[in-house]
Amino acid sequence: MFYIYEHIRPDTGMVFYVGKGKGGRCNSLRRNVYWKRIVEKAQGFNVRKIVENVNEELAFLAEQERIDQLKRIGFNLCNATNGGEGVSGYKHTESTKCMLSIAMKTTMKTYAKVLSEKQMGENNSAKKEGVGDKISKALTGRKLSKETKDKIGRPRGSNPKARKITHEGKTFDCVRDLADYLGIKYRTVLTRLRNNKPLQAA
Repeated sequence: MFYIYEHIRPDTGMVFYVGKGKGGRCNSLRRNVYWKRIVEKAQGFNVRKIVENVNEELAFLAEQERIDQLKRIGFNLCNATNGGEGVSGYKHTESTKCMLSIAMKTTMKTYAKVLSEKQMGENNSAKKEGVGDKISKALTGRKLSKETKDKIGRPRGSNPKARKITHEGKTFDCVRDLADYLGIKYRTVLTRLRNNKPLQAA
């Protein structure tokens, strides 16, 4: 029987590798160069098994699904592939997919809670009392380079990554200009555009 495991950085608590194995594979040091560099920088790695006692068919699918989930929410994994190697052309049964879906949803709910607490909780240094004042004081009087000043002074639409957008017959140089026009937060506008939801002024 197989299991799916994650390697976690002890310095940040973030997952950086997902694998499939059995026996002592999860503790093996025979990995790619990228994995070794991360472990060296993090001074080790922790192991967490997220799916256990499954056949190889389910293990391949679980590995692939987990890698995809983590990449979609922004994790930078050192996996050389997207997982699921070894069953080329094999089509998984609907019952297998259903079993994995239930297991993965439970795991992701736990993960989402951990990430939320890490980013928004009391342990977030940016939210601790006095930190904002210290940052403000440290930045006071700081001299900006000419290059930085030029970048700040450029119109938003001049950014090569900016894309023009049309709303109710009006064209805006970038999404931020549209957000300012509507009086809505930039992130809210982005979310509504991605989900094809209507844009309404505040």
